[in-house]
Amino acid sequence: MPRFLQAAFLQTAFLAALLLVAVPAPNAAQAWQGDAPVEPGQTFTARVVEVTDGDTFGVRRSIGGEVTIRLHGVDTPESTQSYGRAATQAARRYIGGEDVRVSVEEIGRYGRAVARIKVGGGDLGALLIGDGLAWHYREYAPNETEYARLQKQARGAGRGLWSQANPVPPWEWRDRTSGPGETSVEDRDCSDFDTRPEAQRFFERHRSDSSGCDTHGLDGDGSGVACESLPGGRNM
Repeated sequence: MPRFLQAAFLQTAFLAALLLVAVPAPNAAQAWQGDAPVEPGQTFTARVVEVTDGDTFGVRRSIGGEVTIRLHGVDTPESTQSYGRAATQAARRYIGGEDVRVSVEEIGRYGRAVARIKVGGGDLGALLIGDGLAWHYREYAPNETEYARLQKQARGAGRGLWSQANPVPPWEWRDRTSGPGETSVEDRDCSDFDTRPEAQRFFERHRSDSSGCDTHGLDGDGSGVACESLPGGRNM
């Protein structure tokens, strides 16, 4: 090979190696969204471009790139539940089209950033819980004492979903149905759940039939723990 071709080849290989070192691969603690990675601990300004439901939103970062946000420490009623639509409408009133401050807590299984959202100095999770349109998701945010206080206050005042005699938490509702897609129970597998505790509750509920078997194949190694690859939350 002529020397000038050897030199060109070596230069190209060197540049390729530099690119591999400079650009890290996304993992469970980092998600690539648009132009820049999103990581736990980051805080950034963004504009809300979509309100999917009461606790899931699409935002466009001020530095570029769109990110899907799952609200930290909060679970709003599913769209098929009472007050599900009201929660979505309230979230849209609070942050739809607004510039917000996003503080990322973690990156979820599907690349969603689990984060707090502040708008106009107010915490969106606190606003929704105080309105009686969301539950404090204690399983994943046990130290959010303000959320717990606001929920107790809303419940005592009978606001929103607390005006019902026996409101069903959305995580229990999801256990009774087939998740967001409302598919049949027979079709369930680990991809239908966001977290291991959610899968575990379903697993324990539905293996208590006459056979006692794992008919959905959620416990592949027979350890008694469903969907071990999913995020775990607190010990059950």
